[in-house]
Amino acid sequence: MTQTLSIKDARSNLAEIVSRVEMTGDEIVITKFGKPRVMLVPLVDKKVAARSLDEVFGAWKNRKDIKNTGKWVRDLRIKMSLRKR
Repeated sequence: MTQTLSIKDARSNLAEIVSRVEMTGDEIVITKFGKPRVMLVPLVDKKVAARSLDEVFGAWKNRKDIKNTGKWVRDLRIKMSLRKR
C-alpha cells in the first residue's frame, strides 16, 4: 500500500515512519509543496541493495572523464541540491 505524507509530517515522525515501512513493507511518498519528491521503501536485503547501487554507478564505468563514479555522483547531488539565488 502506498501512502502520501507532506515533508513536514515526515520530518516530525521520521522514526515512526521508518519503523512502519520496515515492518509492514508499505511504501510512503513524501511530498514537498504538494508535489511527490521521494519514496520510502523497505530494503529487502542489504546485499541486494548494495549490488543494485553498484550496477547503477557502473553505468559510467567506461567513461574516461569520470575517475571515481561514487564521488562524481555525490558531487552532482550536492550541486543539484543547492538552491539557486
